[in-house]
Amino acid sequence: MSDKQKIKFLLGSNTKMGFIPLFDELRDPLNSKRLYILKGGPGSGKSSLMKRVSKVLEDKNHSLEYIHCASDPGSLDAFIDYDAGIAMVDGTAPHIMDPKYPGAYDVIINMADCWDDMTLIQHKNEIIPLSDIISSCHQMATSCISSAAALLDSNMHFSKAYVKHDTVNDFIAKLTKKLEGSKTGKLKKRLLSAVSVGETIFFDETIEVLSKSIYVIPDIWGAASDALLSELHRMASILEIEQILCYCSIRTPDKIDHIIFPSAAITVTTANSFHRLKDKKNIVIPDLMSPIPHIIEEQMSIHLNRANELIDMACEHIKRAKLLHDDLEAFYVNAMDFSKVDSIFNNIIKEIQ
Repeated sequence: MSDKQKIKFLLGSNTKMGFIPLFDELRDPLNSKRLYILKGGPGSGKSSLMKRVSKVLEDKNHSLEYIHCASDPGSLDAFIDYDAGIAMVDGTAPHIMDPKYPGAYDVIINMADCWDDMTLIQHKNEIIPLSDIISSCHQMATSCISSAAALLDSNMHFSKAYVKHDTVNDFIAKLTKKLEGSKTGKLKKRLLSAVSVGETIFFDETIEVLSKSIYVIPDIWGAASDALLSELHRMASILEIEQILCYCSIRTPDKIDHIIFPSAAITVTTANSFHRLKDKKNIVIPDLMSPIPHIIEEQMSIHLNRANELIDMACEHIKRAKLLHDDLEAFYVNAMDFSKVDSIFNNIIKEIQ
């Protein structure tokens, strides 16, 4: 399976309310066998271990879903193997997870068993201030995101009066007919985008992998997509249709940006200045908004420009946090005995095979 074919999501992001985790979505004790919860400091090999284990499963052509880190997209926060019935997650801050059914379903793997405490103690006076500065960077990013979200929410509020609800309802009625006969199933909550390291990221390839038909809502103000996707979600829930609900990363869980219907291979997605789909074959949903008076639209455009600037600033704070995090990881890498990590890897592979 190539990188382009991998299903990638996020289960947490810096939002207007700080870091909002959705990692409980990984828990499925009645329908899966095992949840491995990795504990340990930065640089203790949690993401590398997940990549090694998932690669073995991927080579067996298993169906995997990868959960990436919003603050470091090259790193894994978790993965799910639907064929093996297992999931593995980094259970440390900011997405702390602990077992609910210890041993019977979920199990802690303590990567701290692989490091030398004395090595870390020797660098205590460097590790503590560095950790605090990283936290400050994320707090500053949250401040920028919160301010941006306030401006975007204001735009959405003012543009609600201009949504063509008849057009919205007509599209939902037509799409609901296309969804008839789709697989029933549980609701999954995910993210496809995030304010990240120096830029906003958007896993549009996941939509392309899971969809044959992609309906795009062009919506820079937020009101049209909010009205359409909220109602579509409500209708699909009544019909108990399997759906993957993807929130706006900075307004989780207040606004939906995308809904994927896997069994129907249909996605309805929002296109705006923060995430756009490149494929010209996508079906654009037209005429969802009446014209907005120029004086109002002019002020909303100022809000949007300021919000973009604030998001860019948040990305820079997260970039700085990532660079400092790399320095912090170096202390832990130097304290690690990676032969012990190899032993953990081998034990996991024996257990799941």
